[in-house]
Amino acid sequence: MHMLRIVLATLCAFVALPLSSVAEGFRVTVAPSSRYSVDKLAVGGLVYPNSEVYKKYRCHPSEDYVGYTWCERFEKKADRSGAHDVKTTIVHGPDNVVGYINQSINRASLGARSIQRELKRLSGEFHSQPMVQEFNGPNGIKAVVAIWGGLKLLPLDPKKAAIIAGGGKAHAGILVDLLGDPKHSALSNFQIYTVSGETGFVWIASFNPERPDHLRFFAMDPSLLQGAAIVRGPVPETPTTQGVGIEDIPMVQSGGVYVVPAYFNRAITLDAVIDSGASDVTVPADVVLTLVRAKTISEDDFIGSQTYTLADGSKVPSARFMIRSLKVGTRTLENVEAGIAPVEGLILLGQSFLGRFKSWSIDNQKHTLRLVY
Repeated sequence: MHMLRIVLATLCAFVALPLSSVAEGFRVTVAPSSRYSVDKLAVGGLVYPNSEVYKKYRCHPSEDYVGYTWCERFEKKADRSGAHDVKTTIVHGPDNVVGYINQSINRASLGARSIQRELKRLSGEFHSQPMVQEFNGPNGIKAVVAIWGGLKLLPLDPKKAAIIAGGGKAHAGILVDLLGDPKHSALSNFQIYTVSGETGFVWIASFNPERPDHLRFFAMDPSLLQGAAIVRGPVPETPTTQGVGIEDIPMVQSGGVYVVPAYFNRAITLDAVIDSGASDVTVPADVVLTLVRAKTISEDDFIGSQTYTLADGSKVPSARFMIRSLKVGTRTLENVEAGIAPVEGLILLGQSFLGRFKSWSIDNQKHTLRLVY
């Protein structure tokens, strides 16, 4: 239970706040200048991009909020209960004002009594009682969710949940799942939520007999993630000039590789890896299954007559199919041939996509994909 009191004390360098609580040790604390905060970094407070602490975070443009920055830091912490993986996430605007700060702790040591003590302590910090709800799933899976303030959790659209179940990204803003793994939550039929309302604090403890306990807590002010920020959707087409167009598309690091968002059949956005060695675009079988269930691929889209069996045992007419519409950046290609890859593989943008441009290149310094058309 000691991990319930983990603090990344160095976060104090982000904000001009007293450092008196640093010596308190492992503790989730509330900054005196804000009712809701995490480890002295208050919602509505400022980050300082030139600070040494900020430089320890990996930051990139937010995939969901236009004009905002998404920062992550991964650390290993240890206490008497063992080693723990700690991930801290911050979302701030172009004015460096923080709208969201989150910590997720894998391999946390949780128990009923320690949870009660922590919720009681946080209620004292926040001077209010939380709304607490317990969730019970199959095979002994459980979750406890406590909410202070004006935040509201709203069920995610089922179509977007299906995208997550297939390994894609819903691009619906900050999401809350009950197991510490959105894909696992979706496949386990646990509801996934979006966040709205007013400033508040959410605390989630997850228990799974087959996985380590997971703890997540965050402070958020949804109003600070609006205004200039827009949850990302399809990008409108832009005309070429003088018969030649050049577009540089940002690549984002995910799972050790760089990916670009690809918009399939005007319905689903999924991350894809550039692979010039692949003759065709390839899509993992579990993702194909999701696309079929979402009715973005029909039987008429399959090419050939050799039956292929998907992950759930269902069959499709062929291991090859036609993507009716594939959009990367602002460029949309029609009728792109694709193949089915093994389950849980990567989506690869091969030559059936890349070969239809005049040229393409990758800038390893800027981490961008350049398409010339």
